[in-house]
Amino acid sequence: MKAAGEASLQWFDAHCHFDFDVFEGRREGDWAQASTAGVGGVMIPGVSRALTEALMKRPSQGWNQHCLAGLHPYWCHEHQPSDLDFLEQALKQLKSAAVGEAGLDVHLVKSGRVSLDTQWYWLLPQIELAEHLRLPLVLHVRGMHDELCSFLRRRRFTHGGLVHAFSGSEQQGRRWHELGFALGVGGAMTHPRAQRLRCTLQALPVESLLLETDSPDMAPAFTADQVNVPAMIPLYGAILARLRNMDSLSEIAQILQQNLYRIFPSLAVNSSENTFLNSLKD
Repeated sequence: MKAAGEASLQWFDAHCHFDFDVFEGRREGDWAQASTAGVGGVMIPGVSRALTEALMKRPSQGWNQHCLAGLHPYWCHEHQPSDLDFLEQALKQLKSAAVGEAGLDVHLVKSGRVSLDTQWYWLLPQIELAEHLRLPLVLHVRGMHDELCSFLRRRRFTHGGLVHAFSGSEQQGRRWHELGFALGVGGAMTHPRAQRLRCTLQALPVESLLLETDSPDMAPAFTADQVNVPAMIPLYGAILARLRNMDSLSEIAQILQQNLYRIFPSLAVNSSENTFLNSLKD
């Protein structure tokens, strides 16, 4: 198997909170490291109005970053009804490839932080907005795979999306895939106790998978740095290829790119436009 950082390969981090404060002062260096490793772009989900507004004001660094807007259940204490109107405006201004990060988390209920009713209150309008704008959804789902997948199926949601940090069963993964969603995988599969997840990733269709870091969180088992970074993506690709008994990193990278463009069609359009514009410069 060729080296994970082979320059000819192009990887993509499908879920990276590169706008979080922890990256201040190191963001440029972390992106340079990722780019050198072969990471061609990142998707930055939105979690709250305040963070999205800050992201929209930040000068572009010329990086291939695709910014979304969404209201995450962890930030329910900050959300206001007016944020829903802002969300539509932000999605259009950012030319977002999807709506999110939105979702349901049973652990928030068990800890007494946020009720399930409150989480549904903020999730439903985002589903409606995705339908209105014909955009995919980026979902945070913990302990609610069956409920949310069944709800979207009954609703006949047809725009697909990404179930980020997937840790469900093979059966749940297949149901999401049938509904048009990809499953985000990353650092969790590297931990010794994640044998069930690794078996699930071996059994699921490779067409159902996308790589993500969830930076700065979900650091892999093989690094002492508590801040996860996009440069981990090629290493995750090598691990996934080994799990799938694939001899070629080029093969898994190509499949993952096809998955990315299928789930987020506007990224494929942008990629084609950039290729054409670059050809004019040559």
